[in-house]
Amino acid sequence: MQTECPHCNTVFYVNEPQLEQADGQVRCGHCLAIFTADNPYKTADHHSDKTSKGHPVSLEESLADIEPAHVVADVIPPELRAETRKGKARFGFIGTLILTLLILAGIAGLFLQYAYYNRDKLVKITELRPWLDIMCKQANCTLPPPKDRKLIILTSKNIFSHPNTENALMVSASIVNQADFAQDFPVIELRFENVRGETIAGRRFNATEYLGIPEDQISKMQPDATVNINLEIKDPGDDMVSYEFEFL
Repeated sequence: MQTECPHCNTVFYVNEPQLEQADGQVRCGHCLAIFTADNPYKTADHHSDKTSKGHPVSLEESLADIEPAHVVADVIPPELRAETRKGKARFGFIGTLILTLLILAGIAGLFLQYAYYNRDKLVKITELRPWLDIMCKQANCTLPPPKDRKLIILTSKNIFSHPNTENALMVSASIVNQADFAQDFPVIELRFENVRGETIAGRRFNATEYLGIPEDQISKMQPDATVNINLEIKDPGDDMVSYEFEFL
């Protein structure tokens, strides 16, 4: 039989034959209150020394079958338990770390691809050159030399009849590398046009031709350094009214 103490709400399992011997009265082993087991809210007389059949049954006496069974309902779902949350927290941190590393690796891969396919442009940026050198060494590749022909400008030019050769012209000019990096000397294309803007003659000259020195003595065109060039060409005739330089 199960009964509950009306004072402290402790639940007990009691033996009915023993309850009959004690006239249904029991003493709570938790708060020591005396109450009637078959009607727990009928409190027995605390001043009675005996009942008609004996003393009230208490947990301190020899009722071996009387055991407290204070049941606490578990209202916490397993997924909300502290130990479960800790396990999930550890897994969540590791998962987040792995995901972060994968994202960073993906970004690095995209950057390397971009750098590889745009290396001709990136090498022009002086600040990036050391980092690109390091990455290229790791990837076992070679960076192309920086080159920007738009930053080579013509500062002066002049064309006149050759003083020693008939039907020939002398061309002199000065060029400057305005880039903040050294670059190879360009190929110079010289074109002659008529009054209608049509090209009637033209030729390309490499550095050995317009510098007049052997190739193994030619280094690079340094930033802001003025280079003077001289060319001897055949006179394109009287139809020539203008000429243009282009750096390739």
